[in-house]
Amino acid sequence: MEYTEYWGLRGKPFEEFCDTRFFFESDDHREALDRMLYVVNDKNMNIGLLTGEIGSGKTITKQVFCSSLSRQSFEVVAFENSQLPFTDILYDIVERITFRDSRIALLNDQALPSRADKYQLTVLLKKKLETLAYEEKRHLVLIFDEAQQIEDGVLDEIKNLTNITAATESFMTIFLVGQPELRDKIYKLKQIDQRIFLRFHLNNLDFPGTDKYIRHRLRVAGLDKGSIFTPQSGELIFRSTGGVPREINRLCKLALNYSFSQNQTEIDRQDIQIILDDIQRHR
Repeated sequence: MEYTEYWGLRGKPFEEFCDTRFFFESDDHREALDRMLYVVNDKNMNIGLLTGEIGSGKTITKQVFCSSLSRQSFEVVAFENSQLPFTDILYDIVERITFRDSRIALLNDQALPSRADKYQLTVLLKKKLETLAYEEKRHLVLIFDEAQQIEDGVLDEIKNLTNITAATESFMTIFLVGQPELRDKIYKLKQIDQRIFLRFHLNNLDFPGTDKYIRHRLRVAGLDKGSIFTPQSGELIFRSTGGVPREINRLCKLALNYSFSQNQTEIDRQDIQIILDDIQRHR
């Protein structure tokens, strides 16, 4: 028997996989998503900025955002690793833009310029953007994750992509997603800072939010009612994790496994403390 069956669950509630079914709409996460949708639906706001501490839920928020965008209206190109030379980024954007209309899909099949040929890549990108906007009536959305790792010069060239516009509309919206240091980095780059129309910082969960987060993930995983965790265990989970979703996931997963091995009917404060002590011993 696995711990999921023991606890009456249909799935594993605290995995690190970015499963959007488990997205928890805290006030911060809902506002972040709403702001991103506002920026992209306006289509003339250039750049949006989303920051948060490690493990705060930026990636799953980004995934929910992407899944919310209609394929009829948007073309999304996301970079999980943004630490690349600009010509590689440019090449990947051009290569990954696709078209729904079979009449113009041939644009995807034409030979691409060399990765080093910045001029020809830019020319082809502009051609694809015009086709995307005028013939398919779709807007390009570029998302750069871990954007704090992008070199200043590359960030400036990414910003310059927003200069490719028609007379009355922008062809693309760019989102920079990263850790808190990204805010300081952008602030020092005034030419980029001025292009950012909307920004948001994801905070960690508070104690009530942590309790709701745990209950939410258990419910999505199939728990019919209540919670496996006692209020006292929830308080210790919050204090020891600081309300960081990734840390909550790790601790709760260990707790489910441990208490299953002990044939317990619930997880209390003492169980959480045993796990925390074990983690500390092996650091």
